[in-house]
Amino acid sequence: MNRRAVFWTLAAVAVLAAVGQAWALRWTCDDAFISLRYARHFAEGHGLVFNLDPAEPPVEGYTNFSWTMLLALAVSLGFGDGALEAWASAWGIACHGGVVLLLAAMAWRASGGRALVPVAAVGYAAIHHAASLAPAGLETALFVLLVTAMLRACLALKCARAAWLLGFLGVLAALTRPDGAIPCAVAGLFVLHDACRRGDWAWRRSDWRLVVGYAAPFLLVFAPYLLWRHGYYGHWLPNTFYAKSGADPHPAAGFVYARDFFVCYWPLMLCFPPLAWFALRKPDLLAAISPFLGRRPWLAVLGFVGSYLAFVLWVGGDFMFGRFLLPVLPALLFALDLLCLRWRAAWLPPALATIVALGCVFRVEPPGLDDPRNDVSDNRRISLPWIGPFREASEWLRPVFAGLDVRIAIAGGHANVAYRSRAPVAIECAAGLTDAHIARLPVPVRGKRGHDKPRDPAYLERRGAHFMLETNYQGDFGVVDTWRDVLFPAPPVGFPMRLVTWDRELMAELRRRLPGLQAVDFEQFLDGYLKDVANKPKAQVAADYAKFTGFYFAHNDDPARKAAFEAALR
Repeated sequence: MNRRAVFWTLAAVAVLAAVGQAWALRWTCDDAFISLRYARHFAEGHGLVFNLDPAEPPVEGYTNFSWTMLLALAVSLGFGDGALEAWASAWGIACHGGVVLLLAAMAWRASGGRALVPVAAVGYAAIHHAASLAPAGLETALFVLLVTAMLRACLALKCARAAWLLGFLGVLAALTRPDGAIPCAVAGLFVLHDACRRGDWAWRRSDWRLVVGYAAPFLLVFAPYLLWRHGYYGHWLPNTFYAKSGADPHPAAGFVYARDFFVCYWPLMLCFPPLAWFALRKPDLLAAISPFLGRRPWLAVLGFVGSYLAFVLWVGGDFMFGRFLLPVLPALLFALDLLCLRWRAAWLPPALATIVALGCVFRVEPPGLDDPRNDVSDNRRISLPWIGPFREASEWLRPVFAGLDVRIAIAGGHANVAYRSRAPVAIECAAGLTDAHIARLPVPVRGKRGHDKPRDPAYLERRGAHFMLETNYQGDFGVVDTWRDVLFPAPPVGFPMRLVTWDRELMAELRRRLPGLQAVDFEQFLDGYLKDVANKPKAQVAADYAKFTGFYFAHNDDPARKAAFEAALR
């Protein structure tokens, strides 16, 4: 068997292994339901909004515009809830396999058709968390593919057409995630370098064409998108920037985040010494033989990896283990292919591929990844026990909520319920991802990434939220009001919630639709309270009345009971 056949057979095996592993791990992440809900509302003609509340200004609670548009396309084609999840998962798996295939193609081209083993492709296919996050319904695998394609274009930029393609990839990356601006900036530096590579800064027409070719997609596509986004949402930055405390750096947490990941996948650390050595050393005569033997590929890899790692350290990482590091792992692993090209020892490529693959398969995970209370966790592992019950309960709730102005407050995995139950208004209060007020609340103490915003019960009452899906609602303030408990008789064992406010008409209709609904009749509760009000201290009555006002009186016209409280307080 010749060298080409061996190489592409191994590449095909790596692609199939990556796709097969991602398929076996398919699931839908909590945050993906936010994009799915935006996509459905957009395709149904409501606009790019999370809530169907005409009084609420649009909030940009997604960070993946291009991915959301891909999901909206499926909705417009008639995909239902389950089919839409499968559509998102299938695209993620395809992009994950595309990354492995692209890495193999890069190694083959760099070697001039002499490579024997696609080291980077084999290594990336063996990373469990890359395969786990690919089918999660998020844009992660698409973003990794776009960043890797940008690196591929930067390795050898020969003409204006190649610069235009690089700019187009950059626009797609920036539309897929805001941090796509980082590889765009690095790629722009390489375009400028190539435009003035003669060293005299006397730019000629061909030089200008490189710059214009790269900048044209941004001017024609991304700039109008930015203007539209600012006009529609009222802000230059997405709401998630504030929800994740993007302006508040947390490098200590970022260091721990990166350290734990690279200790888990320890073979990746083999990439750093040759990358630093060949990128920083002076150019040598080998550059005249092939551009891939020179300094340019190493500088490109260092630029993509170094800039993005600095970003991850600055923002403090993410609560999903490894997700923020995946975009640069293909570039980092490609350094091993470049090393095999520089040091042509026949044993080196198979040895490196074996070490990296086995080391990534038999990873050394940090403790606590299956504990949702930890700052960083394996999101798939902690979500799987809840995905099925939430899906079943929220689909049961959909006809119950149909036609009613139900307002729920959600956190974490409850985005699944907001998406499937189709409640018109859902307020995400763990981080404020889809709520401008909560997103901008100051964080008193940094905690779990993106989940450390303080609770604001008074705001939820002002918004007229009816049910809180977090059953510890207000319990974390030391107050447990049992009259807030409500249990929907959803299968298999019921869906417990907490009442935020009492809407007389809504609760009456829900009781009519659901005879098995378990909730205190709050108006009867008030009558019992008022019968004994003369025996209660006035300070307690005043405190209770303030609580009852936000919960009940501010949302229901009940002058008789209100007058009884006011009389008791005089």
